Amino acid sequence: MPRRFRTHVLAGTSLLTAATLLATASPASADTAATDAARTASVVEQATGVTDLATSTTASGTAARAVTVTDAGSVTVTAPSDSGGYVESTTGDGTKFRLHLPETNKVDGIRAGAGTIVYQDAAESTDFSVQPTKDGGARTLLTLKDAAASDEYRFDLDLPSETALLPDGRGGYLITRSEGHGTTVLGSIDAPWAKDANGEAVPTTYRVEGGALVQKVETTTDTAFPVVADPKVSFGWNIYLKFNKAEVKALNNKVQYADTSVAACALLVNPAAAVGCAGLSTAVIKRIQRVWQYAKDHKRCVELSLTYAGLFADVKHYKC
Repeated sequence: MPRRFRTHVLAGTSLLTAATLLATASPASADTAATDAARTASVVEQATGVTDLATSTTASGTAARAVTVTDAGSVTVTAPSDSGGYVESTTGDGTKFRLHLPETNKVDGIRAGAGTIVYQDAAESTDFSVQPTKDGGARTLLTLKDAAASDEYRFDLDLPSETALLPDGRGGYLITRSEGHGTTVLGSIDAPWAKDANGEAVPTTYRVEGGALVQKVETTTDTAFPVVADPKVSFGWNIYLKFNKAEVKALNNKVQYADTSVAACALLVNPAAAVGCAGLSTAVIKRIQRVWQYAKDHKRCVELSLTYAGLFADVKHYKC
């Protein structure tokens, strides 16, 4: 279950043989695996930061389980025990969304760093990682270690009943359900991003193909490896729309003259912007205007969040 308008995210050995191998594994090999996982977690966490990581615990059949609770409800995110599984988000009413890790070697997940689950060498020259986040979402990260890594990764999706993916106009997708009164957005898949070892952006895009999210990462001979790329899913909790410094500056006049909630929604330039957005109060709009003006004057970014019921949650500026 990287962020945008969210109205509210293998021919193997026998089991007996695998168990025997695990039972006879030497402490040295276990130490090596832990060291390698820690190295990958360090690379990933340098790219993502750790301030938004959710506190997680282990649970039966999972490598991590994180529960986020707010007045709007709860979301439980689990990371699979091995790379043959899926990242699952479950809301308080039992609605589930699953994002399967790409078809890979089957390796166990190891907790490392500040809480990143690492699946070391899950694909050729590629490590996978999962990070549950405090917003009820999850980042599923790819670490491309060298030029031998694939340039495409396929994440099969299990969507809730009668839902579909709607492009959000910013490179990501909204998880939507059409109902009698209109469209409800249950979650979101953020626009993709990728960074090389120097922190430089690497071109990356999504496409939806046969019930799967396919991420393409366009490395070149000049790319500094390792490269970290990220599908981020939020489901059943808050929706986030982030504006970079250029967008804050370009939209400032529209924001300042948006004296009605309809006008405020219109500036979001998103196919689902009208869903649940027409109820913003004058006080909320004035607050958005103040935060936006400050961000524009001080060259900062803006994040607007709403609940999946369409209620205003927060607006803030931040260094970017």
